[in-house]
Amino acid sequence: MKPTASLDTRCYQAALYLCPPAFRREFSPEIVRVFHEARHDTQLASPGAGLCAFWVRMIADLALTVVRQWLRTAWPFIVVISTLYPLMAASAIAKFWRRVPAVRPRATPDADVIVLALLTAVVIVVIAATIIFTLWFMRPLLYRRRT
Repeated sequence: MKPTASLDTRCYQAALYLCPPAFRREFSPEIVRVFHEARHDTQLASPGAGLCAFWVRMIADLALTVVRQWLRTAWPFIVVISTLYPLMAASAIAKFWRRVPAVRPRATPDADVIVLALLTAVVIVVIAATIIFTLWFMRPLLYRRRT
């Protein structure tokens, strides 16, 4: 009969879902086993305060592991590039818009509608560009061979 895992071991196992899927599939069972054994040893050696210190170390280690593993997947680079390009394009459009002498109605109720329509168009362009560039940079990741 398999012993049941403690609540904090199950919480730690659930927290491993913050890691990238490939890393989690490969290392999660071993990480959970080592965590469970270390927790058991700590509980036998010094219950109470020792267990609190153990949890602090494990939470810090898990946070560091999550950040390191996501940085290794190149996803942060893809997100940054996919976000920066449309923002730079929107900035260029805004600078261009300020220099163009345009006659805009000032005192009519339609002025607010026109400004709202322009802002909506800019937001749609930024969102569309973000989606397009994210898919463009993800293409090599989506079609690579899984080993």
